[in-house]
Amino acid sequence: MKTTTISQLLRSGISRMKLITTIHLGIGFILLMFCIVTLGYVQQTRQVRADINEVLYSSNIIKQSESAQKQLIDMETGFRGYLLTGEEGFLEPYTRGQKDFFVSLATLDTLTKAYPTQNQLVHTISKEASVWITTFTEPLRIARGEAKNSPAAKARYDSLFNATAQRAVGKKIIDGIRQKFSTIEQEEEVAKQMRVAELNGSFARTNYIAIGLTLIAIIAGVLISFMIGKSISRRFVKMTALANSIANGNYKVALVDDRKDEISSLTRSLNKMAAKLQDSFAHLTKVNKELDQFAYVVSHDLKAPLRAINNLAEWISEDLTEKDPDILQNLSMMRGRVHRMENLINGILDYSRVGRKELPSTHFSVEELLKETVENLSPPAGFTIKATTPLPNLFTERTLFYQVLANLLSNAFKYHHKTEGTIQVRCLELSDFYQFEIEDDGPGIPQEYHKKVFGIFQTMEARDVKESTGVGLAIVKKIIEEKDGEIWIESVKGNGSIFKFTWPKEKAFAALEEEEEAHYQEAL
Repeated sequence: MKTTTISQLLRSGISRMKLITTIHLGIGFILLMFCIVTLGYVQQTRQVRADINEVLYSSNIIKQSESAQKQLIDMETGFRGYLLTGEEGFLEPYTRGQKDFFVSLATLDTLTKAYPTQNQLVHTISKEASVWITTFTEPLRIARGEAKNSPAAKARYDSLFNATAQRAVGKKIIDGIRQKFSTIEQEEEVAKQMRVAELNGSFARTNYIAIGLTLIAIIAGVLISFMIGKSISRRFVKMTALANSIANGNYKVALVDDRKDEISSLTRSLNKMAAKLQDSFAHLTKVNKELDQFAYVVSHDLKAPLRAINNLAEWISEDLTEKDPDILQNLSMMRGRVHRMENLINGILDYSRVGRKELPSTHFSVEELLKETVENLSPPAGFTIKATTPLPNLFTERTLFYQVLANLLSNAFKYHHKTEGTIQVRCLELSDFYQFEIEDDGPGIPQEYHKKVFGIFQTMEARDVKESTGVGLAIVKKIIEEKDGEIWIESVKGNGSIFKFTWPKEKAFAALEEEEEAHYQEAL
């Protein structure tokens, strides 16, 4: 039996849910994990704060113990100074220390309420301190004060001093008190170290818990994001490949998506679009065929009477018994108009076919094609055509590129104002295009005609001066724009003209299309 992994469970779960629901659940789970991290951190922070308070509590007990011992030393020092000198001024530390000492003991009593052993020691210290005062210091203080009044009082003081101070009665009481203070401080120091260790442990646990939960949240978020992203991206790759396939003219494609989420709706829409495009393409193909057939029939039917008129004009010219110059000129003009009409029909047909008929792409040298074009056009003997830069090799429709070259070169011959001239052909390589330039030293084109000359039936001069259909440059512009290129003119009247146009590097595009098609087939 095969084991089911977490990723498989996630994948199967994701595939059964709406996309937006999956995203919401994924984000919700990540937020939940971070909430748990925050709650855990808050809980550990409380524990740390409690441990800190415990450490400070022990520090306060030790501090109050040390303060009480200092006050006890002040009491001792002041009292001894008084016994030695009899000066009342030495009693000031004794009196003040006595008051402060019992205040410190009261504070210690409050602090040690939760610790019975230490609290008992505080009570014992208080009692012993009271005994030290009532049985030792106070009797001696009173006797010392009266000793200077009479020899009998002096004898009583000496007797009391020898019985108490000389026998270290007070010292023993004070040493016992100090021992008890030392016991309290040692116990609190041990407790303090334990609490510091617990505090450090709390800090460490806080860090471990925070880091652990954060890592779990990150791993869970990355896993969920990866699963969702992979599921979405795979389907978008298929849809992109479908769109590219449609863009490349393959409409007989469809995607299979058995899920029922938002992307499925988009997939169904793409399939419907592809199906409608296929229907439209089939209909358009049928219409184009009918249009071609219609154009052929119309052109044949129009050319037939034109040829008859031309033949009739020639027969009349041959049959004239008297060669009247006016009649011959009119008949010649008639035949010229017939030829113009026939050329116009051919130009319109060529213009209408641009972009509708798919032509094969081939590898060819533009330099060789230029030579072939010049040979076919047979320019006047006084004209020189030369390439002033290296011309590239192209992978594109050779026939279309030939039409562009032929029209631009023939216009340069036809509209030149002299019987001799120079035409230069150049090429500049750009990132995605080649920029070709055809420069002549003719009469130039005024600025206001730079765009008009590309319109259909537009000519620079009257047709009776220069025989032209006005279709050639319109065909050139349409061909170049069909190839996603541009054409423009740089010229001023009297300084020649430069026709510039861009032509895409079709080889790179063809390779890209083949790669996209292969990627689509792989995605399917």
